[in-house]
Parts: sequence; C-alpha cells; structure tokens
Amino acid sequence: MKISPLENMTNMMQSSSSKNSQDLENQLEEVGGVRTSFSRLFTYFLIGFFILQVATGIAVIVLFIGGEMSKMQETNVTEKLQNHVHTLESYIDDRLVLLNDYSNLPIIIAGTMDPGGKLANTVDFIQALSMLKGEAFFCLQDFQGEVIYSASKVALFKPQGEDFEQLMDGEVGSSVGIVMSKTADPDCCYWRLSVPVKYHGSPEGVFSVFIPIELRAMRYGGHDAMSYMAIKKGEDIVSSIGHAPPPAVTIALETKTRFPGISILHKVSKQDINQKIQYLIAVTIVALVLGASVLFVIVQIAGRKLLIVPHTKLQAMSDGLEKEVETRTEDLKMRTVQLSVEIRERREAELEARETGQLVSALLEGIGAAFFIINPKTGSVVRSNSVAQTLFGLSPMQLSGKPCTDVFTKSLDVMADLICPSSIKGNTYTEGIGYHVDGHSFPVSRYLMPMELKGEQHIGVIMLDITERKSLERRLNMAQKLESIGELASGIAHEINTPIQYVGDSIRFVEDAFGDITEILQAEAELIRKCREAGSYSELLGKIDNLAEDADLDFVMEEIPKACIRALEGTDRVTIIVRAMKNFAHPGDGKKSPVDINQALENTILVSKNEWKYVADVVTDFDPVPMVQCLPGDINQVFLNILVNAAHAIGDVVGNTGEKGTINIVTRAGTDEVVIRIGDTGSGILPEHLEKIFDPFFTTKEVGRGTGQGLAIVHDIIVERHGGSIDLESAVGEGSTFVITLPFEAS
Repeated sequence: MKISPLENMTNMMQSSSSKNSQDLENQLEEVGGVRTSFSRLFTYFLIGFFILQVATGIAVIVLFIGGEMSKMQETNVTEKLQNHVHTLESYIDDRLVLLNDYSNLPIIIAGTMDPGGKLANTVDFIQALSMLKGEAFFCLQDFQGEVIYSASKVALFKPQGEDFEQLMDGEVGSSVGIVMSKTADPDCCYWRLSVPVKYHGSPEGVFSVFIPIELRAMRYGGHDAMSYMAIKKGEDIVSSIGHAPPPAVTIALETKTRFPGISILHKVSKQDINQKIQYLIAVTIVALVLGASVLFVIVQIAGRKLLIVPHTKLQAMSDGLEKEVETRTEDLKMRTVQLSVEIRERREAELEARETGQLVSALLEGIGAAFFIINPKTGSVVRSNSVAQTLFGLSPMQLSGKPCTDVFTKSLDVMADLICPSSIKGNTYTEGIGYHVDGHSFPVSRYLMPMELKGEQHIGVIMLDITERKSLERRLNMAQKLESIGELASGIAHEINTPIQYVGDSIRFVEDAFGDITEILQAEAELIRKCREAGSYSELLGKIDNLAEDADLDFVMEEIPKACIRALEGTDRVTIIVRAMKNFAHPGDGKKSPVDINQALENTILVSKNEWKYVADVVTDFDPVPMVQCLPGDINQVFLNILVNAAHAIGDVVGNTGEKGTINIVTRAGTDEVVIRIGDTGSGILPEHLEKIFDPFFTTKEVGRGTGQGLAIVHDIIVERHGGSIDLESAVGEGSTFVITLPFEAS
C-alpha cells in the first residue's frame, strides 16, 4: 500500500508528538518574553514604511502621473488629428470613386466624344447627378480643355494648364485640389475633384466636380469646447470649426494629407486639461493616504497573529518534507532509467516505421500519384498524401476523417465507384473523369489495393492524372484522321480536276467554233437574201426557211453564247472549290511553314460553306498581314472547328425561320503577332461555362451533336503547338467572339 508524503509526515509528527509539543511550548514562552520589544519594533517599522509609501506615492502621482497624463493628452490630440486626416482622405476617396463611375457612363463618354450631337442629353444627365446626397457642381471638358458643360458658380475653376495635361497624358488617374474665389462669400471655397473620361483606355476629356468645403459635412462635428480644427491650402486657412480659448494654447499640431498642398491644423486649449489633471491628482493622493492607513492597521493586526507561531510550525513541517523528498527522489531515479530504455526502443521502432512511410510517400509523389486510404466500413477517408490534395484542390482538413462521398461529391455525379469504391472486386484498374474543386475536369486512372491498418482491412486508392497521355492519344487520333481525310480529299480533288479541265476546254472550243459558224451563217444569210431578191432557187429557200423555223434558229444563235459563258463559270467555280479542298486538306510534312492567314481563312470559308450558308452570312474584314510560321493542317482545323461552332450557335437561334445570322471574321497585324477575331450572333455562352469551355469532353450541345473535344483541340493547337493565345468574349443573347493571336517573326 502506497503512502503519500503528507501521510508520512503526519505519522512522523504523531510518533514524536510529545517532544514537538514540548519544544513548541518552550518556543512560545521565549516568544512571549520578547513580544513587547518585537511588537514595538514591528510597529515602528510599519510607521516608517507608511510614511515612505505615502511620500513616494505623492511624488510619483505629482511628477510622473501628471506628466504622463499630459503626454497622453498630446498623444490623444495627435491620434485625433490622424483620424481627421483619414476621415478627410476617405471623404475625398469616396467621391473620387463615384466621380470615376460617372465618367465611365456611356452618356458622359458620348457627350465628350460628340458634344454637338449629345450635348442636350449630357447636360440633362449631369444636372441630375449628385455627389452622395451633397451639394455638388459638375464641369465636363473635351480633350482640348474646352468646357462642354459647367455650372456657372465654378466655371472659372476648371482644370487647366499642368493639372489638365497630367490627366490627359495619363500621368495621374485623378486630381484633387482646393479652389477659392477672391470674395468673402461663404461659398468661396470648393473641393475640385477631376478624373479623365476614357474611351477604350484613352483619355478623351476631363470630368470634374466642385464640392463646397464644409467640415461638418465631412463628419467633423461634435468637437468639444476647447478644440479648434482647420483645413489649410498652403498657408491659407480654407475652413475651420471650433475654438481653443486662452489663456494658453500649448497643443497645436499640423499634418499634411496625401493630397498636394492640403493639410489639417488642430489646436487644443490646456485650460480644461490642467483643471482635470489637478483634480485627478488630488483625488488620487487622498485615496492613497486612506488606502495606506487601512493597510497599516490590517498588517499590524495580522502580523502579530500570523508571523511568529506559524513560522515555527512551518519549519518543523519543512524538515519532515525534505526527508520524504530524498526517499522519493531515489525511487524516481530508478524508474527514470527504466523508462529511458523503453523510450529509446520505442523511438527506434517509430523511426524505422517513419522512414518506411516516407520512402513510400516519396515514391508516390515522385511519380505524381495521388494516394488515399478509405475505411470500407465507414466510407471515410483515413489518410491522404499532398498529391491527392493538390490534384482535387482539397485541404488536409477537408479530406481527413470525412466521408468519401461528401468530399468528392462533384466526381460522384459522373462515376461514383471510381473515387469511392466500397470494396475491391473485379478489375482493380479503371479510368474515368475527376473534378477539381474549381470545376475543371481531368481524366484519371485508378488502381486499388487491399491494406491493413490498425488490424482492420482498408482500401488503398492510387490515382494518376492522365491528361497528358489522353492529349497525346487525342492528337495522334486526330492526326491520323486528318491525314486520311486529307489524302482522300486530295485524291478526289485530283480526279475531279482532270475531267473538269476536259469539260472546260471543250466548252471553250465550242464557244470559239460557234463564233466561226456564226460568221458562215451570216454569209449564208446574205446569199439567201440575194437569191430571194433575184427570184432564184425559191423551192430551196422555202425549205431553208422551214428548217430555220423548226430549229428556232434565232433563239439558238442568241442562247448558245450565253450557255457557253454559264458553263465556263460553273467549271471555274468547280476548279476554285477543288483547289481550296486541295489546299485545305494538304497533310503537310509535320513542319512549320509560312502560311497566308487570310488565304487559309478563305479556303476554310469555302470548304465549310455547306455548314453555314443556310443559317448565316459570312462577313470578312481582312487587313494585309505577314506570313506566319504555322502547321497548315492544324491551323485549317482550328478555323474549321470555330466556324462550324459559330454556324451551330446561329442555327440554334434562327431555327427554321428562314432568317440568317452573321459570322464576322477580322484579321489585324499587331507589333509581333497576327490577331484573328471570329464572332457570331448566336445565343452566347453562360458565364459559369466560360472557364470550362476549353476543357476536354466539356460541351454545351445536346447528346450526339458534340463530343467536347473540338475546342480542346483548338486550344492545344494554338497555345501548346504555336505559342499563341485564344480568348473568348461572350454575352448571353448577343453572341460569342473567339480572339486568336499567332506570333510571327519580324523577318
């Protein structure tokens, strides 16, 4: 049975109780003999300590606390001044933001760009504006600084000179200043806030607002009777509030704002401050004296009862405790040695297990494998590595201990057994689609393996992102299809081209021969006319007239040349189409070569005409652009995919109404790139789909009409294989525009 140190001490004290009692009585007798002298000494000590405490407290209160309170007051004034500066800057910033929003309104931009045609509407609109429910006067200037509209009060204060030039040159995004008239009118001073009016990022004018300067309107009201605050422009006081009465104004601080030339002055009278400090010092001294007196009485009474006898008892208990501590210390040393051995062995085992786990984790992370363990009984994720967290965009807290079906909700909509298998049955390897938390999808391969963790069976899931492999497979498949289609189209075009040349040559021969026959027929007509005049061969002439009438010779003579022209136009058209097919379907040699982007677009428009001619009109606006080093077949595929998508989008809108939309194709040459814009007047794309439009297998078309790979291929060709860029601008109900940039060398 274990005995506590307190029990041991108690037993020890009981065994020698008679001796300790005798000793204690002897000690108490000695104490009683000297009680009078010790009590007097203790009283003198307390009196001296009381006097010293009161004197020190008064000195500290008068010298230190008074000074610190003065410093605190000055600090408070400084903080108030900083708050005033912050309030002023916030007041100006709020109105600058609102003014900038006004300057971006279409009616303000239109009034600046076309003051003659839009002046009336612009003036009406400006007069209806306000500045956060406060009085404000507006001024609108064109790019030369001429006033388009201005309130009469502030017409003379418009931005000009260096301020206007800085706004128009784009050196500053806004201008803040104070303007003052020479009169003593209360409305003599205004804030002048100015911002440039921009059209497509270029300043076209300046929009200014003039706000009367009034400190109360800027939430500076509520000053006490002993403070004064003023706004200064340079050395001039523009507006002030409050007053700091005499006899002494000792706290006067001035701080500049972040607006050039504008500062805030704050003064505080110390008359009221000194009175408060003196009153507080007097109250504190009285409280100190009373508190010290009460403490003196309490200490004197308690010291007599609690100082002598308890000290003797405490000494006896301390000796017993020291002996017990020595005994227990020896026992603790022995147990510590045993525990150290056990800890060392456990650490070695944990280190070995940790090294094994780190090796496995390093191998999995080295090959980019996501790994997590699922408890099949609870369906929760027990462990996961950093690759799994990165692959799905989940934090360790979101994965650890949470049900797998809750963590991977998005992926479960597509293939539940892929991410969260309930058991290892059948094929342990499969492929599917995973989803990141931001919504984008990616192909994955999954491996399953049985595991034992803490004596229970678990399922280990290893997942690999196979986006690159799928992309390579898609490229190879598409390249093989394009190569086969290109060879077939090229062969068909060649086979068509030869007989078309025969037909064209034959029609030209007929046309030339008909011209010669026409001359012969004209000579024969002259011969018939002369024979008829001479009355010769009347029977033969009658027969000729009958044959001409039966053959409708006049009509034939008139229509044969027209028929030849139409036939030649048809053969020329077939020749152009065949040439476009050969150029479009040419497989190339897998190397980049100079490509005429405009001609490639013309060929694609011609080849894809059957897709768009019933639902849209194609409008082209081609600028002369340099040759671009491209893979011709890939670039043709990009243009074809986007044109077909545009035709489908317009077809969904017009339906069978017989109406047509418009496909606009524009090319422009930049500094080091060619820009191609292909826009349609279709239904547009929802905002939530814009970020996923280039993801593999993502499509907004109905089942059977789209595979979700067309735009993924387009993005891969433009960005990965040509170092360009592709962006999408879309508005629901208005249409979409693909913007493609392809870099070209300066040469």
